[in-house]
Amino acid sequence: MQETFQSEMKLLEETYQLLQKSSEKKEIGKNKILFQPPTPTRKILFIESGLLRGYKIAEGKDYTHHFFTPNWFATDFESFLTNRPSSVFIESLTQVTYLQIDKEVLFRLYENHPQLEKLGRIIAEKAYLQTVEKLSDLQMLNLKERYKSLVKRNPQLFIDVPQKHIASYLGVSEQSLSRIKGK
Repeated sequence: MQETFQSEMKLLEETYQLLQKSSEKKEIGKNKILFQPPTPTRKILFIESGLLRGYKIAEGKDYTHHFFTPNWFATDFESFLTNRPSSVFIESLTQVTYLQIDKEVLFRLYENHPQLEKLGRIIAEKAYLQTVEKLSDLQMLNLKERYKSLVKRNPQLFIDVPQKHIASYLGVSEQSLSRIKGK
């Protein structure tokens, strides 16, 4: 068992090293736009530290659809996979350090390194499951339950993220969120 764990950790470290060598390390300050419609998304980011927010604007209103946290990936996956114009803005909510990798480079790595291709599949699966979970929460849980679920999943959001973005993510007004938090 210990040997299996050690070999998996070594594989993870080797995979991270491959990503590091094939990407560009960047740092960006708070409240900066990294991705902007309608440009097709050709990059994926691995967040080392900080917090990003993905959102769309419809009829002049801002709708937060995702928070991207450390040790995970950020992109507009739909645009990234389909090469269609993006409809998603991604902005920094804090200072962020990340690795940026181009789509072509990543796909070449997939061809030459099966562990990276497996990581790509895992990323896609997790992104899908997060979307399904959010949709299910919106359909099945009341606001108080959705709020508690988000607090349980990611309490750091409530320290680093303005309430208006959390309210938008939960699909409610800021005033409704304030009432729930007060109870």
